[in-house]
Amino acid sequence: MAPAEDETPMLGRSVTFQRGPKPAAYNPEQPSFLSRVMGSKTAPTGRVSESLDYEPIQNKLFYDRMKTRKEGKKKLYGYTGHTLAKMLVTVLTGIITGFFAVGLSKFTSLITKAKLNTLEGIWAGDGGARGFMSFLVFWLIGSIMVSAATALVQYWAPASAGAGVTLVMAYLNGNHVPNLLRFNTLINKFIGTICAVSSGLPMGPEGPMVHIGACVASCITYVECRCLDGGVFNIFTNCFGRRQDLALKEKLKILDEIVSDSDHREFVSAGVSAGISAAFGAPIGGVLFSMEEACSFWSRKTAWRCFIAASLSTYTIQLLQRSATHGMIAFTGLNAMENKDWLMQLPFLFVNSGMAGLLGAAFNSFRMWLWKVRAIKTRHLLRILEVIGLVFLVSLVGHFFGWAAGTCRPLPEAWEEEGYGLTFNCQSEYVPGEEGAPEIEKKYYNDVATLFLSSQHHTIIRLFSVGHEDELSPEQREESGRSFTPPFSVGGLALFTTTYLGLMSIGAGLAIPGGLFMPSILLGASWGCFWGTILRMWLPHWNIMPGLYAILAGTGVLAGVFRSAISLVVLVVEGTRGIDYLFGVILSVVMANWVAHHIHHDGVYESELERIGNVYMLRDEPPHRLFTLTADSIMATGVVGFRVIEPVSRILQVMRTTTHNGFPVFAEGTDGEEGDVSEAPSSKALVGMVHSSSAADMNGGSSAASKVDLLCGRLEGVILRSQLLVLLQRRHFCDAEGRPIGRDYSEQQELDLETEMRTFFRRYFTHARYISATAQPLDELKLDGVHAGSTTLDLSNLYMDLRPYMNRSPLTIRKDCSAARAHQVFLNLGLRHLLVVDAHNHVVGIITRKDLDHAAGHGWWRMSHMAEPPRNKLLRHLRGIPSVGFLARLIGVGGPAPPPPAAAEGGHADPEHGPSNGHPSSGGH
Repeated sequence: MAPAEDETPMLGRSVTFQRGPKPAAYNPEQPSFLSRVMGSKTAPTGRVSESLDYEPIQNKLFYDRMKTRKEGKKKLYGYTGHTLAKMLVTVLTGIITGFFAVGLSKFTSLITKAKLNTLEGIWAGDGGARGFMSFLVFWLIGSIMVSAATALVQYWAPASAGAGVTLVMAYLNGNHVPNLLRFNTLINKFIGTICAVSSGLPMGPEGPMVHIGACVASCITYVECRCLDGGVFNIFTNCFGRRQDLALKEKLKILDEIVSDSDHREFVSAGVSAGISAAFGAPIGGVLFSMEEACSFWSRKTAWRCFIAASLSTYTIQLLQRSATHGMIAFTGLNAMENKDWLMQLPFLFVNSGMAGLLGAAFNSFRMWLWKVRAIKTRHLLRILEVIGLVFLVSLVGHFFGWAAGTCRPLPEAWEEEGYGLTFNCQSEYVPGEEGAPEIEKKYYNDVATLFLSSQHHTIIRLFSVGHEDELSPEQREESGRSFTPPFSVGGLALFTTTYLGLMSIGAGLAIPGGLFMPSILLGASWGCFWGTILRMWLPHWNIMPGLYAILAGTGVLAGVFRSAISLVVLVVEGTRGIDYLFGVILSVVMANWVAHHIHHDGVYESELERIGNVYMLRDEPPHRLFTLTADSIMATGVVGFRVIEPVSRILQVMRTTTHNGFPVFAEGTDGEEGDVSEAPSSKALVGMVHSSSAADMNGGSSAASKVDLLCGRLEGVILRSQLLVLLQRRHFCDAEGRPIGRDYSEQQELDLETEMRTFFRRYFTHARYISATAQPLDELKLDGVHAGSTTLDLSNLYMDLRPYMNRSPLTIRKDCSAARAHQVFLNLGLRHLLVVDAHNHVVGIITRKDLDHAAGHGWWRMSHMAEPPRNKLLRHLRGIPSVGFLARLIGVGGPAPPPPAAAEGGHADPEHGPSNGHPSSGGH
């Protein structure tokens, strides 16, 4: 059917979608200035995350593109350049992450040193208020820095709060977290981490470096699209002309081939490996961390990219920062222990590791309890005041305990050369020199004030080195033969351990970038040094080194907090150069994990995902509960789908009334009339189906249940919402027979359309995919009668042919398949939609990420908040009626009949839950 004359201009017009709202904009109405500053209790705290599309769309256009790509001209030594482009992204990820790590270390060091020098100047002055002035200056400097960092988080980049490791793990598991990997998140993560660590908060840079590495990889992948749309590309055009402009665009088209979700997942995995290896100076440990903790999908290709990025980030740090050539937490060498020493001290090592695991479990318990009293994310001013309050506590306990419990000890030469050790209230002494030489200044430091107020990084190194002669003053070296004089008092270490545990628990969860690796190591090191010092004093003739106990306890607390194992051992051994203590490190990790698990089941990652609540992590292994279920008991029914040639009006109606992101495509003439399956079968209908089913089985005929299945439609493929948006955007319409309207068929145009579909989220809604499931893109299309302006389109006469574009090889399972098998297929293949079919390939339900998460049930092993139940109409109606077996016996049929599957059709949303939602399982994911 030819279009009317007034329809032709509209059919020839295409639109460009808007980029989407700013990350911090949550209120559509204009609030007052005071409300924008303070925040609102009723404001939404976040959007439900979408799932990522790892599965390639295989259709005729896909095969044509692969054929053209194979037969095309090879541009570089027999290659198309795709492999080289991916390698360049990996290399740049490692190098740039190394630059960020060096910058983070340099700026943190400079600010911390300047702050401590200011405090030293105050303590060296005269006056009785030096202690109060020092406390006030420490608090004010820290408050200014953390206020700026928290304000940036609350008003500009909310996704940069915390360490970010948990959300990166969720992203690599298949959840698209809005604004997690965008450029402003990267910048704010860098600035905020510098402010948090420099202010003296119990936070470290290791966790944020993981997020920074992931952001670097993502920004490199998406940088081309943003540059070509902005002023940078216009400047290039003005300088070099239109021909060079087009040539550059043509060359950069190669990036369209490496921006699929599966490729992007590999680059983000490499960024994670580069970030953690840069933080510890441990490339092998970084690769193992990505494999064990961060990545849910692993392959040899992913391992290769992770190894290259991790090695390059570490090598970049070694070139730019010479002090980091031997590990980021390398310490002064301790004496190696012989086998008999390990055996004799084994009971003490068990106590050391068990207590470390107890500290890790206690931290997780305190942190979760404090969630009840924290300000919600949208109360901006309260969130800022929380961080300022923690700086106040750190300054208060450091100055008060330094004055009340600190002891003055001679300053070792190694400490003085590195500028470590705070004088506080200790006074220097002057002793006469030899043979008329000038007096020599004998400096002292306050041990408790040094523990609380000094740089965490240097304090960890000093605790690891306790027991080595370089850590002793000349007087202590003379007395070392008679007794052991530790650099920190036993009481000071005990006080610091208990107090720091509370401060660390308060700091976890604040609205400021910062990680928990370094605080966990410092907490464990203080306990280990305390325990080792007591043993050294008690058994002076044994080869007991408190620094070794500090290393093992620090590793144990890490294991108790994060519940890691293999990667943690390698990170600590590489980062400390402590290969001689490998046995103790392994023992500490195993023991601490065991103790912590029996006290508090959840680690940091699991509990954080539980708190977030809008991402759904699927475990590598299916939970035991899934082995007792089948697919039809966990699937969602009432599936919305389309025919192969569907009216545009109905497509728009379905897209407006649902939030689904995938739609089954049914064969023509098998999906029934609209309205046939809007309701599940009633009790009376079920009895009839049982009777007819059993009778048909006895007579060899077809069952009524099979007729119900026919209403679902024979599956032909799956079409994504993003593909439909592209077709609507380009006005790719046809008549009822599939003949094009308002356009001529072109093979190249079809290939270009396939490229637009494949790269849709690269160009639109890159960091806010949830917008594509709202009405905003449909409003911008201006196709319906409300938004079409003066031109009125008769959408009932316009159709869309979905056959060339739908995925013709969707993964399906039978409805009697094990739910555990469905979990394995879904996770291993990186699916977003898993269709459930019957024996005739008719769709009876759909399984998504949320359905599997809900079916897993409750348990300590959960890695995320339990999802809402799927809308299974059959199960919902069967709960209110007797069992099918009882009905069969009631009507006199010989045996129980199988329950009929719920019908699924592509026209109507669930009337019980309203047309605006659709079924949540296939909608949001």
